[in-house]
Amino acid sequence: MARRIPQSKPISRKLGKKSPKFLIIAFCEGKNTEPEYLKSFARHHGNNLVEVQTIAPAGAPFTIVQSAVARKKQEDAKKKTNSFDELYEVWAVFDIDEHPNIPQALDMAKANQVHTAISNPCIEIWFLWHFTFHQSHIHRHDLQRELAKYMASYQSDGSKLIDYERIKDQYVSAKTRAEKQFANHAATGNSSGNPSTTFYKLLEKIIENGIATKPIDSNT
Repeated sequence: MARRIPQSKPISRKLGKKSPKFLIIAFCEGKNTEPEYLKSFARHHGNNLVEVQTIAPAGAPFTIVQSAVARKKQEDAKKKTNSFDELYEVWAVFDIDEHPNIPQALDMAKANQVHTAISNPCIEIWFLWHFTFHQSHIHRHDLQRELAKYMASYQSDGSKLIDYERIKDQYVSAKTRAEKQFANHAATGNSSGNPSTTFYKLLEKIIENGIATKPIDSNT
């Protein structure tokens, strides 16, 4: 009698399952300015591969980082129980301005692998650099008034709305200015001097993961 050869089990595959979106969870100091801009930027550059969740207003810098650290621990715990690769980063987005405990906030973020996007004196320097390269020390109120000269939707004493369509084509110019100013300050030993911003690093993460290739997972 011929020996019966057992049939091998078919390999099961989940066909048509898309790769997960790259998730950015951003705890923002501003209620509207940063969240609305980030969502518009993600729609423009994310190629439907990047999801941005914003939590705002999230308080002063130290509180923002505390909340971001707690959320990252939650996401890390979820990832351990999910076999499907989850790609995410947690960011703390805040201004230096006149806030206390900035060094402590930065140390806590670094120790817990929370990314930071900080602006000095405030986020408005990023938007102003879409129009002009202001490099001298400036108070936040003066900076807000200066931005209002270039953007009709932004009023320093009223509705602080960023017109994304107005500035979307000047992204490269703004980024170049931000990087140059960062280098100038770094050369003097104070990379976060006034004015400066690292907000563009968060935006570059959106662009990188919006490219139709495997997203970059910085959590591994």
